[in-house]
Amino acid sequence: MRTSRTRLAFAGVAVSFALLGAACSSDSDSASGDTTTTVASGSDTSGPTGPGCASVPADGSGSFAGMAEDPAATAASNNPLLSTLVAAVTAADLGDTLNGPGPFTIFAPANSAFEKIPSDTLDAVLADKATLTDILTYHVVPGEMSSDDLIAAGSATTVQGGDVTIEEAGGSFTVNGAEVLCADVPTANATVFIIGDVLMPDAATNASTGPTGPACNAVPADGAGSFAGMAEDPAATAASNNPLLSTLVTAVGAAGLGDTLNGPGPFTIFAPVNDAFAKIPADTLNSVLADQAALTNILTYHVVAGEMTSAELIAAGMVPTVQGGDVTIVAAGDSFTVNGAAVLCADVPTANATVFLIDSVLMPS
Repeated sequence: MRTSRTRLAFAGVAVSFALLGAACSSDSDSASGDTTTTVASGSDTSGPTGPGCASVPADGSGSFAGMAEDPAATAASNNPLLSTLVAAVTAADLGDTLNGPGPFTIFAPANSAFEKIPSDTLDAVLADKATLTDILTYHVVPGEMSSDDLIAAGSATTVQGGDVTIEEAGGSFTVNGAEVLCADVPTANATVFIIGDVLMPDAATNASTGPTGPACNAVPADGAGSFAGMAEDPAATAASNNPLLSTLVTAVGAAGLGDTLNGPGPFTIFAPVNDAFAKIPADTLNSVLADQAALTNILTYHVVAGEMTSAELIAAGMVPTVQGGDVTIVAAGDSFTVNGAAVLCADVPTANATVFLIDSVLMPS
């Protein structure tokens, strides 16, 4: 189940990219059929707005005036903020689709959005055409909507089939928590919104492409401590091979929980990294490590019975732990927090659990 969910999630992002940049390899004349733009009743006629708009050229084919003359994929290929998106669209071979009649509303991740994705994960998605197409279509809404239309609607159904949530933020809005950097950019067959994050469908997991998050890059590329190596071992053994989790492994050993975490499971485990334990005063940490009952109470508060993905945790909002207390899950951009602790590397597979590396130790109430 984890693999199919992951493929769907990345596929959703892929399709939207594809739709945006599909035309970059197509001759604009090939899509010149009927590209009449249908502007929704509340469309903003004041022009594009937002902090990212200043980076768009003032004139030429990449300017707002130039983009307005071309269909979406061709227009994206002329915008310097969208070169990675265009590469994704090209890889998905979606140029003709995005340069078609439309009309579309497109949420276009800027280059900086792609830079947040670990390079190995991004390379894997770009190499998987089916997955890429699914991901990109999650960034495209059939029909043309303005900022006002989207805010009034509160949500919109994408070509991929999933919904995106719109929330007003000051004078702008967010899409699934992603900041809109430049809104209401006109093209000949679409209205484009340049955003600061790549959107993932609700069904997303990353089992087929690997874990994601800023701390994932610190995991070894190969050997027993790599993601591939950890996937072959049960949770306690896998953690012992991960250099980010040495203090947690010491705590698990002191609590005598190694055999339990290496048991059949399955589990969902929130694993504090070494820096999380470093936030605790040394004398307090040493006292806890010396008190097996207290330590067991804390560690079991980091374990959920049953295996859950990022998407499933976010959808649940709150989950009960083996300790008996609940933890609260709050979406934060493309990731989430657990009782306020940031998830540094999500959906790490082991033989009997899915592990989430977090930046703080969770304390039961």
